[in-house]
Amino acid sequence: MLRIVVLGLSLLLLVVGVALLALGPLFFRMRLVDLATAMDGMQQVALWSLIGAVGLGLVGLVLAFVGAKHRAGIVGVLLVAASGMAAGGVYGRTVSRDDLPPIHDAQTDWSQPVAFTEATLKARAESGAVRVRDDALVPEGNGRWTGLPFSQAQAVVYGDIEPLVLTASPAAVAEAAVRAAERRGWRVTTRDIEGGVVEAVYRSPWYELEHDVAVRVVAEGSGSRIDVRATSRLPGHDMGANASLVKQMIDEIVMAL
Repeated sequence: MLRIVVLGLSLLLLVVGVALLALGPLFFRMRLVDLATAMDGMQQVALWSLIGAVGLGLVGLVLAFVGAKHRAGIVGVLLVAASGMAAGGVYGRTVSRDDLPPIHDAQTDWSQPVAFTEATLKARAESGAVRVRDDALVPEGNGRWTGLPFSQAQAVVYGDIEPLVLTASPAAVAEAAVRAAERRGWRVTTRDIEGGVVEAVYRSPWYELEHDVAVRVVAEGSGSRIDVRATSRLPGHDMGANASLVKQMIDEIVMAL
């Protein structure tokens, strides 16, 4: 009887942990909680719930073996495996958060910042987005990152983000950038082919967070130089999302050409 209670509690904690992970994005989209609560607070509670599920699952597994109850043993193994995998995923994200720079803006060349168009800046202002700054610093309370310019913080982890030079003409590259954004499913908001400016909005699938992506193409020698910038509309830790968007755009442009 005891093993059934223990395994039942393990299952309950597993369900609670998974539910918290699923409800975080939902509650945020419903504006019931802020982003920090949804991404950090609820996930931390979920992590402890899942760890508890693993612990109780192991206890139930031992009790099943002692009582030679094979079905209970199978249930215990499944609970430990499922809870462990879920807990590992959440813990991995927590570790990554500490290792990644707490920035919400990334670009190929901070010494020559990519400027967003007035239309994009107006759209950001109307949505209450954080102001785009070329001199942004990591705010207080971020440990070793505190006070670093975004450019330096980015360079620590994303040193491979840099401008791309191609032999194609600026117009051809700009056209490729439009196709690249559309292929990724981003909403293209600016397509100035002659001016070499392409902008798009990416919306994340879980939290529906919006990021603005800008591509600047200029002539360089007989080819073109491509710079890309991606920035969140909300401040705070982007967990590497914007750096990933910059890399995705560059890779897609190369593929498109």
